[in-house]
Amino acid sequence: MNALKEKIIFCKWVLLIVGILFPMFACSQTGRHYTLNELIRSAYERYPYANRLELMKAQSCESAKAIDAEWLTHVSASVKSSYQSEISSIDIPKEIENKFGINIDGGEKLQYQGGLSVSQLIYDGGAGSIQKKISKSDYNTRAFQVKSQMLQMEDAIDNLFENILLTKEQIKVVQFKQVDLEARKKDVSAAIQNGIALQTDMQEIEANIIQLSQQNTEYRMSLCQQYITLSSYVQQPVDSTAVLELPETANVIDRNFSARPDFEIFGSQLKNAEWKLKELNTAFIPKLSLFANGYYGRPGLNMMNYSNHYSGLVGVSMTWNIDALYSNAHQRKLINLDKEMTRNQQSVYEIEMNRQIDNLNANLSKNRELANSDDQIIKIRSNIKDVASVQLRNGAITLTDYLIKLNDEAQAMVNKSIHRIEYLMDGAKMRTLLNRNN
Repeated sequence: MNALKEKIIFCKWVLLIVGILFPMFACSQTGRHYTLNELIRSAYERYPYANRLELMKAQSCESAKAIDAEWLTHVSASVKSSYQSEISSIDIPKEIENKFGINIDGGEKLQYQGGLSVSQLIYDGGAGSIQKKISKSDYNTRAFQVKSQMLQMEDAIDNLFENILLTKEQIKVVQFKQVDLEARKKDVSAAIQNGIALQTDMQEIEANIIQLSQQNTEYRMSLCQQYITLSSYVQQPVDSTAVLELPETANVIDRNFSARPDFEIFGSQLKNAEWKLKELNTAFIPKLSLFANGYYGRPGLNMMNYSNHYSGLVGVSMTWNIDALYSNAHQRKLINLDKEMTRNQQSVYEIEMNRQIDNLNANLSKNRELANSDDQIIKIRSNIKDVASVQLRNGAITLTDYLIKLNDEAQAMVNKSIHRIEYLMDGAKMRTLLNRNN
């Protein structure tokens, strides 16, 4: 019997140890750790924005090649045939024709000709070079716009990251209150038996436990939706078992936001406008080309030769867009107005960015100061709640009074987590705002 009893005791200890260690082991296995930078890097690598940039870059290269193609030798071929109802003729008296042997007729009514034309641009006044710069500037502007959208996505990830952490803290506090109220049920039950508490007190506790369970469900559903949204941004599954690691520091960064792509858009647009003004100037410059044309058929260049024969010509051509002297003035005014509009938008942007930086700096300072006193507040609230639990057990206070003290302690714990999370996340948001994560 003693041996059997020892075996039973041994088994109980084994089960107890397994019961303690297994949850810890299981928890360590289910949760993958993610840093904020890892998630942002995944979003940059996997989200379609990166592919869009590659496509835009390919477009820019092809546009440059199309402009360079204007300097290639251009060759064209043509074939034409016609039949005229009548032809030009000169009436010469027969006496003169016979005397001098002159025979002038109007040629053939059926005419045909095949030709080959070759041209080579030799001077364009710098128009091609400027067009390539405009194309490059357009690409930069569009690329900065896409990068700006990527930065907005990064900001959205920052907010999701913070909300998930805050929601998890809310769940912890709810669970803490549930455990505490379950423990208080025993005290209230004993008080009811001793006649110092009413049955309604037990009902009050049970109602609060149910309400906490509802809150827990709401927080978990919200958390699930947040993880789904985060997964869509980073393009990989991130579930509720994931452990999100807070940024380590919240270093204050200078307010130089010139590295932001949406700020660089303004500079790119201004450069684009300058190149367009220079392009207008090239419209006043004549363009020179060499050309050579060859023909076979009848008639050729010699209209008096009606037989099939070869003919050709070579030369230099000059084209000059004269109407640019007066028509480009309106375009110049429009471009200058666009420049002023861009500068105005840049000024508004700088004011808004400085406002956001000021708000973040203020929040950083606030949460840093609040965090310094959170532990002291929690200690005081815990002592008050512990005293209230003894008073409740002895019937000195009502259940409602105790619940107030419990909520005060829980709120102090929540505040500590909120202050720490917001402080560190504000630092991360500052880095995102100033585009210092990459």
